[in-house]
Amino acid sequence: MTRCKGLISTRMLFAVMSFIGISCLYIMRINMSVVMTIIARTNHSELSGNDVINSSHGVCPDPSSQEGFNKTEMSHSQQAKFQWSSHLQELLLGAYFIGQTIGTIPSGWLSDRFGGKWLMGVGAGVSALMNLAAPLAVEVSVPLFFLTRFISGIAETTSFPAANTLVTKWAPENERTKIMLFITSGSALGCACGLTLSGLVCSQLGWEASFYIFGSLSLAWALLWSVVVYEEPSDHPCISRKERELIETQRIRACDKKTSSIPLCSIFISPRAAAYSICMLTLAGMVSLTLMTNIPLFLKRVLRLDIFNIGLMGALPYYLFWLLMLLASCFSDFVIHRNYLTKTQTRKLMINTGAVITAGSLIAISHAGCNHRFVVALMTTGMGGVGIAYSGIFANPSDLAPAFAGTVCAVGNLLSVASGFAGPVFVGFMTEDQSDPNGWRTVFYTTAGFCLAGACFFQIFGSGEVQSWAMTRDEVEDEKKKNKVDDEFNVQPVIKDLVAQKVAKDVIV
Repeated sequence: MTRCKGLISTRMLFAVMSFIGISCLYIMRINMSVVMTIIARTNHSELSGNDVINSSHGVCPDPSSQEGFNKTEMSHSQQAKFQWSSHLQELLLGAYFIGQTIGTIPSGWLSDRFGGKWLMGVGAGVSALMNLAAPLAVEVSVPLFFLTRFISGIAETTSFPAANTLVTKWAPENERTKIMLFITSGSALGCACGLTLSGLVCSQLGWEASFYIFGSLSLAWALLWSVVVYEEPSDHPCISRKERELIETQRIRACDKKTSSIPLCSIFISPRAAAYSICMLTLAGMVSLTLMTNIPLFLKRVLRLDIFNIGLMGALPYYLFWLLMLLASCFSDFVIHRNYLTKTQTRKLMINTGAVITAGSLIAISHAGCNHRFVVALMTTGMGGVGIAYSGIFANPSDLAPAFAGTVCAVGNLLSVASGFAGPVFVGFMTEDQSDPNGWRTVFYTTAGFCLAGACFFQIFGSGEVQSWAMTRDEVEDEKKKNKVDDEFNVQPVIKDLVAQKVAKDVIV
């Protein structure tokens, strides 16, 4: 086999490529939320050009009138081409998540059955093509535009199940959490870069250019992924013998010897898997995805920021989200490997801490008024809490079922993306007048409630240990033998005590 010298190890090359791929997908996802603030007229657009304040609704004044605030955006009337109600806007934003809901379970099954490399690469390529087609589709008809978002959602749903499956093959067990969280953190950095770049591109080149640029970048990544990433370490032509042996001897045994079939029934009825799925529904779904989809709309309609400053300020929460996710994952590995806490205790600590921070920030935003800097600071704190919680959530499928991490991830992701559709619909009903802070207050309070409910459920039912239904036959036998040996060691002292007591009694008699 040919050996190649590289600047980084092949497993780190896989991790970096996966990280970049997830980032590209989330840049395309968040770009749609920014574009929606430009092309659609709000139900309250008559206030967008002046500083009149509606006293009954408490509409915020235009911040561009404040000293030192630069307004770089073109007039709203020049850009808002479509008269779409808030319900239609949220439906179009949610079309992506409808596609994800349909594609999630099949993606998990396909990744565990056939591997993750081609699934992830093809999914990203199809999503990139849909983004390239979006500007033409929206000009032709709303249903066609809806279809491009729907197909993009189906295609992108392959990413996390495929990544989970590949990580169990490429990561030694002591690096698995770190690598998985590094890859997952691409979602946070993608949102941050996506908001910043979308605001810049849309304000300077137009909203159509954002679809073309980000779609082209993702397509280029998909082509590069197909060339440099391999399904198994043994398939890679450039891996060193030392690294291959390190991975194959220290990775989870379940990667090499799987049970005969994927235990779907066990996954669905397991309370431990259910705890992970509930966290995906609440923290990763109703909280993270609802905020991700609607933060640009809130900044535009309520705080009345221009598109450039939406990209600039709206990105700050996601930079902290990304940073804290990485730091929390390193902290988790540290306390686990030093035996300060068990895996279960560590996962619960991260999820509970993040949930409390996020819920408190969301409630505070509801009463922060029109101070856009203070609101953005609270959003930043809230998304930082989500990042801490993510360090526990996204490592959990590999904790519970290393051999079937893709399927467990897919089940949880199904609930997450379903709430990603339900969340925007709920926001649409609560904010028929998108500039009314009262409707958004209801949204933030409800989201905070979901956040705390998910953490409480995981505290009761969550676990960080491998489940019996996820073990291979050899592992089950080994576990039985181990338990038998432990029982013998526990019984022997008791027998000795009984014999000694009997001998003493006989001597006395």
